[in-house]
Amino acid sequence: MLRIAIVDDEILIREGLARMISKESTKFLVIGTYPDGKNLLDELPTLQLDVVITDIRMPQINGLELIKQLKANHPQIRSILMSGFVEFNYAREAIRSSAVDYLLKPIDKVQLFELLYHLEEEQESSRNKEERHRSGLLLTLLHIEEPPSPLLMSSLTLPQPYFSVFVFKGRSREPVCSCADSLRQEKAFSIDSLEIQNGLYVWFLYSTIPLSDSDWNDIGDRIRISASGMTLHVGTSSSYNDTAKLRQAYLDAKLACNVGIYNPNRLHYANIQQVRQPEVNILDSFHAIKEPLIHDLQILNMEGVLERVHTLFSELKSQQTAPDQILRVCRWVEETVQKELQEFETLYKGAPDLGLDERIASSMSFSEIECVFTDHFSSILSEIRTHRLEMSGTAIETIKRWISANYNQHADLNTLANMVFLTPSYLSKLFKQETGLTLTDYITEIRLRKAKHLLKSAPDLKIHEIGAEVGYGDPAYFNKLFKRVVGVTPNEYKRISIV
Repeated sequence: MLRIAIVDDEILIREGLARMISKESTKFLVIGTYPDGKNLLDELPTLQLDVVITDIRMPQINGLELIKQLKANHPQIRSILMSGFVEFNYAREAIRSSAVDYLLKPIDKVQLFELLYHLEEEQESSRNKEERHRSGLLLTLLHIEEPPSPLLMSSLTLPQPYFSVFVFKGRSREPVCSCADSLRQEKAFSIDSLEIQNGLYVWFLYSTIPLSDSDWNDIGDRIRISASGMTLHVGTSSSYNDTAKLRQAYLDAKLACNVGIYNPNRLHYANIQQVRQPEVNILDSFHAIKEPLIHDLQILNMEGVLERVHTLFSELKSQQTAPDQILRVCRWVEETVQKELQEFETLYKGAPDLGLDERIASSMSFSEIECVFTDHFSSILSEIRTHRLEMSGTAIETIKRWISANYNQHADLNTLANMVFLTPSYLSKLFKQETGLTLTDYITEIRLRKAKHLLKSAPDLKIHEIGAEVGYGDPAYFNKLFKRVVGVTPNEYKRISIV
């Protein structure tokens, strides 16, 4: 849209020209008419202006002086000089040196609009180029956690002195685009709109002065109209005029937006000044359920595991924890599961269409976040439990066969558990349940059974050789263990057996 000011000391000319231009196209907006160059220059700081159409002869500041001042202090504003034929020679050099356009009076309507349409196309092309360049810089700045380099900051020029950041989160970009178009047209706001990721959008809204309470309320009303019937969360920062605070303004607006997961209404609209930021210690919440969670994981008590997770989420909800913090807690839960259930990582990586980070980030309510995580989490645990129940019988038989064939080797619990894809703690519990013996007692029984056989059948072998053969390299320990279990020493057993 081309924003135009008309300067002429004859009221009929300036008002008539304003009406004619306004009727021609919505691409042209006459934002003011002035009887003298001084009147325009006085109001210029509060105006967003693209084109000035000015007469030459005026009482205080004439058209030529006005053009010179605009060229010196506001080079982005294009000037069109209106002059009579007699005045044209006088104005020619000024026109050339100032690079302005001109129209001869009486104004030719066709010539006027040909010129305005040309300027509007030039402006649109230039604005699009500037917006693409600025948007790229802004996107970079949003993702840089360290202070940006002076070179990067020096290449960023904002359209207006002040900026305010809006963060939108929703399932559709329609209300975001609709509201941006409305504000640009009706309020003449300059807005850069960026899509950070699917469902997350950022506005940089520029203004000549900080937004007032009335402005914030008006923008909120327009967002409500544009988002009618849709679920949309909007968070806003304060207004700033320091580009070094761009990222902080974005983080503030994002925080205000994220509070929307606790708002039961479809539309959430909040400024950072309205957001309560409680002290939250998510680590304490996690540690409170960690040990009971580990216990339930070791015996694959699905009901108990899900109860612990729900308790954790209830605590996070009571603290109104931000989504990124909730995701951190979810990762801690997963890491705990991986340590206790070695199959979890393989199944987790192989799960189709997971995208847990993205799904949590795009969730529009706390309950949705809990469901997303719990469904994903419980489905993998259920698969592990089903698999273990199917193989539990064969797992014990596999371990028993290995011990029978390798009784004289060191039987590390972790190694045995890895053979049958069980956790060490679960294998111990399952083995005792199936055999009535602990793994250690079972191995001892097999070894001593073999030792008794050798004591009977190999009289030439020495006691310490038999001990080493069945896995006990320390003769003293072998003698002590044999007597404790069998009731007599190996030598006594050998003499009794031979007799």
